[in-house]
Amino acid sequence: MPEIKEVAKNVYLLKVQVPINVDSVNLYLIDGEVPTLIDAGTNTPNVIEAVHEGMKQVGIKRLEQVLVTHWHVDHAGAAASFAKEGAQIFVGSRDYLEWFSFIQGHAFGKLKDWATQEWGVPKNEISGMIKVFEYFRMLSALPDEVSLIEPGQSIMAGDNFLRAFLTAGHTAGHMSFYNEQDRLLFSGDMLLPDEIPYPGIWQEGNQVVSGLPSYLDSLAVIEALQAQTYFPAHGAPQENSVKRCQEIREQLHHQVEKHQPAESVYLSASNFGNQKIHPGVLFLKLHYVYGWEQLKKRAG
Repeated sequence: MPEIKEVAKNVYLLKVQVPINVDSVNLYLIDGEVPTLIDAGTNTPNVIEAVHEGMKQVGIKRLEQVLVTHWHVDHAGAAASFAKEGAQIFVGSRDYLEWFSFIQGHAFGKLKDWATQEWGVPKNEISGMIKVFEYFRMLSALPDEVSLIEPGQSIMAGDNFLRAFLTAGHTAGHMSFYNEQDRLLFSGDMLLPDEIPYPGIWQEGNQVVSGLPSYLDSLAVIEALQAQTYFPAHGAPQENSVKRCQEIREQLHHQVEKHQPAESVYLSASNFGNQKIHPGVLFLKLHYVYGWEQLKKRAG
């Protein structure tokens, strides 16, 4: 029996287990005129069964749509399965490109290039990260058809409109969805109560960038909304999004100030002496360090 809880009128938090390092992810069922699921979890039987059981408990007979906050496998993975059942899949236009690149395998070449050229990772270390990528790819599938979302677009979900806000940083096209009437924010991985999401890495024109500068800009976007409650993809729903944004900003500034760059991002991220670091952990640390160093450059 899945863990399901009503967290606002006709909004139900469905906590599902996923086979990656985060253990579980929050999906949100919204009942009403347009039954909606926010985020889809991994493309694994337990997730799909949990959503079906959650729908049964809530009384939703048919899922009309899935709103994807971003393309990562614990958020978009099972979208194709729900599409086959008749649900319309909405995803940000920028993130759809990254999702497509990941599923088709094009992102693997980019990862190799960025790992060597931007991070200075030895070639023998890259293979471990590619294996993690390959495993994650098995947990996601691309729907045959999607509806692309642009920032500012409003979508009916349940009985209320949700407005899409671009909150880039964790990914280039991460979307947060805001119920302006009730001041409820579905923040995905943008705003989490217990951690700072790792910043992404992507290409802007001919330049490779960290998502951390964009993430700081997105904190300002979230603050301006002054949501009464935010519903994160990990952790419990929280009030006072403004306070959380301020806490994260302070933590990031502290991290950047105390960071002492080494000869390369890789050496900074793998500074454990002779201890072997897991490729998945290394992957995350590389993103954080790269972001801190880009913020240092911008400040300098």
